[in-house]
Amino acid sequence: RGIVELRRSFEEYHVVKCLGCDRLSFLRIIQVENIVDEYGDPSPFYFNYPNDQLNEGYSYDFLSADDMSALPVMISELYKEVAKAFNANSDILSGIGLRTLVEAVCINQKITGKNLKERIQNLHKMGLVSKKEEPILDKLRLIGNVSAHQIKSLGMEQLEHALNIVNHIIKSIYILPMLDKKIII
Repeated sequence: RGIVELRRSFEEYHVVKCLGCDRLSFLRIIQVENIVDEYGDPSPFYFNYPNDQLNEGYSYDFLSADDMSALPVMISELYKEVAKAFNANSDILSGIGLRTLVEAVCINQKITGKNLKERIQNLHKMGLVSKKEEPILDKLRLIGNVSAHQIKSLGMEQLEHALNIVNHIIKSIYILPMLDKKIII
């Protein structure tokens, strides 16, 4: 049993920006001289400030930068705002944002109706969502209504499920058609 002296080989500092939500953070990289991986290569330590897990252990599955580039500007900008609300653990704003994203998709797709419930039904009639997806999207409308009008939240864990639903809808309406155009037979 001995004491191993750890000496730093180098220390680097970077300001980095998330490509999904545009959040800026500070990255510190420390390489310790005698710490290596299984191949003998240096194995640095990475520290991200503010802490990577700002939202109590949740790591949300946001759309990738490539997916975001396929979205109309209005939806992309709104999505970034919703991602910021999630990353800030703002449950009320996250719920309102998800509902607003559904509304934005309807507006962008020129879906008409006297209210969002009717526009969601028309998304199905226009073939943009399946019959099974329609009631799920209506739940997102209700989540946003409860967040906005009753100032209540379902909690970040349930909102994360709702985010995954929004991601699915956005991918099926915007990203899959773009990928389909890239496949040439």
